[in-house]
Amino acid sequence: MKRKEIREEVIANGAENIANDTGGEARINRWIQQVIRDICDLKPWPFLMATKEGPAPLEVADLAHVEAFVDATNDNVLRPITLGQLVLGDPDLSEVGNAEYWYTTDGKTLKVYPANTSATFLAHYRKTPAAITDEQEPIIPADYHDIIVDGVRIKVYKATDNFAAASEILKDYERRIEGMEHALLHPNYDQARRVTRTGGGADYL
Repeated sequence: MKRKEIREEVIANGAENIANDTGGEARINRWIQQVIRDICDLKPWPFLMATKEGPAPLEVADLAHVEAFVDATNDNVLRPITLGQLVLGDPDLSEVGNAEYWYTTDGKTLKVYPANTSATFLAHYRKTPAAITDEQEPIIPADYHDIIVDGVRIKVYKATDNFAAASEILKDYERRIEGMEHALLHPNYDQARRVTRTGGGADYL
């Protein structure tokens, strides 16, 4: 569903009075975006995964969480570190060479240490959901757009002090989130198996 259709579904299910108030549609639109963000923040959903490649510093405008940051040129996975930890050993961050660590000071630009401007780096990350317009669909798969509707209805009922109705919708919202988690994050029905070694250590040399 596009945002317009999600809003219409919300209005048809108990938000008529809010929609008719001055600024009511804008209020519902804001709630739609909040619910999309809330759902996206719950789990490491596969639909949020993205990559970006380039030299460092590497700007990733829609960065939410870094899953891995790789020096693709030298086939090396970088480790995260804070700026505070770095300056303890190198106050002016002047060291240059093959990068071993990555860090960020603004949450959007991935920097490396030691500094390296010749290598190509690859970021595997989770995206922040972009704000949508009436004619755009959420990043959440279409099969789960009704969860967004339920999430907004909870906000509608709370705003009108109908806490009993909000509580009932919350139960269905949480049940649907569980179903979404099962479908998208646990696709493998095979059992994890532990590998057990037998014999002495020298047997594997």
